[in-house]
Amino acid sequence: MESVRWLLKQMAPHFPLILISLLGSLLQSAGASAITLMVKRVVDDVFIIRDYESLVKTVLLIFGAAVLMQTGFFVGKYFIVLASEKTLLKIREGIFTKLLKVPYSFFVRHPSGDIISRVVSDVDKVKQILTENLPNLLINTVVFLGLLGVLFYRDYLLTILMILALPVMGLMVRYFGRKKGKHTRRTQEGMGNLTQVLSQTLGGVENIKVFSAENRVIRSFREFNRRIFRASVKSEFYITANTALNYTFGYFVVSLVFFYGGYRITAGDMTPGDFISYLTALFLIQPPILAVQKSLMAIRGNIPILSRIRSLLSLEEEVQGTVPFSGLSSSIIFKKAGVKIDDRQILTDIDLEIKKGEKIGIVGHTGSGKSTLVKIIPRLIDYTGSVLLDGVELKDYEISSLRSGIGLSTQENFLINATIKENVLIARPTASDREITKALELACCDFVWELEDGIETIVGERGYALSGGERQRLALARVFLKNPQIIILDEPTSALDLNTEKRVIRNLYEYFSERTILFVAHRISNIMDCDRIIVMKDGRIVEEGTFYTLIERRGEFYRIFQEGGVI
Repeated sequence: MESVRWLLKQMAPHFPLILISLLGSLLQSAGASAITLMVKRVVDDVFIIRDYESLVKTVLLIFGAAVLMQTGFFVGKYFIVLASEKTLLKIREGIFTKLLKVPYSFFVRHPSGDIISRVVSDVDKVKQILTENLPNLLINTVVFLGLLGVLFYRDYLLTILMILALPVMGLMVRYFGRKKGKHTRRTQEGMGNLTQVLSQTLGGVENIKVFSAENRVIRSFREFNRRIFRASVKSEFYITANTALNYTFGYFVVSLVFFYGGYRITAGDMTPGDFISYLTALFLIQPPILAVQKSLMAIRGNIPILSRIRSLLSLEEEVQGTVPFSGLSSSIIFKKAGVKIDDRQILTDIDLEIKKGEKIGIVGHTGSGKSTLVKIIPRLIDYTGSVLLDGVELKDYEISSLRSGIGLSTQENFLINATIKENVLIARPTASDREITKALELACCDFVWELEDGIETIVGERGYALSGGERQRLALARVFLKNPQIIILDEPTSALDLNTEKRVIRNLYEYFSERTILFVAHRISNIMDCDRIIVMKDGRIVEEGTFYTLIERRGEFYRIFQEGGVI
């Protein structure tokens, strides 16, 4: 029940709204109870004695009680839902904020489909608890207690006998709730896998079609879909079975009440009005009992979902340093630095010194650790050993100030479904139109001026309205606009033609002539003019030197060059 307590704690700031809702529920309960009490007058004074004046008064009182009941229902339902929606608002924002603050390694270890499922599907389940189950539980509990008071007032002995049946319903809640919870958890996990398959399919539909892999993808989708089907059907089976058993048990109790009441009336111990009043209260109390039982079962069944949400919100955030970064003044030094993700050693014993203003090229075959090495500097990846910026350990810097001095462009570019201007402004929101234009020109984004709406053109989801090369040039325009101290280029021109690539690289070297550049290259020709070239293999630096000295050594770099110079 720790997860339920956590959820109630999230609602605590909205306690005044819950109190108003409780007041509304009390009004609803009072109205329902008044109606059942006045039924006696209708039967005994109107139907039997045939008193017209009593009929008018009773009808008016019943109508007034009905208005009171519905007013209470509106107040009770609206304000508890309002409190619930405010809680959901906070939970959604908390999850999204947490995801942006957790270490980059979290996204390496967890499939995007699972993360999206938690944010969308799991939160939707929490919404069901807060806006449906919890309001029903609160409102119907109050109504139930009010009607229970009427039942005690009319016949306390019979009511006590019925209360003895409540433990049976409690056992059913426990059993069916546990079963539902197990299959609900499986359903949500299946939805995470299904979301991942969908995301991968939509992102690679071109390759799927070209390689005629439709059937294989469909089989994979069908497998996950059937798992969800089985878990959902079993979950629904326990919900339906529980409802059917509840109603059967309820009708059994009602049958006993009819027999007992009929016996009391024939014996002269109870008037027809008393019995009809009791029956009215009994019939009105059944829906609240079933609603409370159903809500308790739903909440119990969704506890695993609450646990998933809590685990997401309790993730450790990136470790913040305290030293502000004001720009690189001397050097970046790696001392026995390493990176290990799960059980896989990515980098080992990296010793490297990069001086301010140096242009460092990094080459190596796929999987050699090139991208991992450069991602250490903006602290996207945790490391062992030591990495010093101007003599200060990298982990001691404030993350925000550190990253404000670093520019990054990769072959996989982040573009939002907005205008070209808005996408470039991500780098520096306060930039002027003139500065944006200059950045676009330096990145060779000539295509922008050929578009009908120019920089106001919407690029589409993930920039799909643009070609791969156009997306890469927009990403480079951000780097030019930001004008950072340290520039990290991880194969940023892999989708460009040779002529455009040469122009962009020339502009990078000239514009950032006094800045420190780390260039992970897919073509050796891109880094021929670098001050030094680092050659990596199996997570280690195996060679280091200028282009010509490395060629003369005839080592790993020379072999890559002989293979065509394309990595």
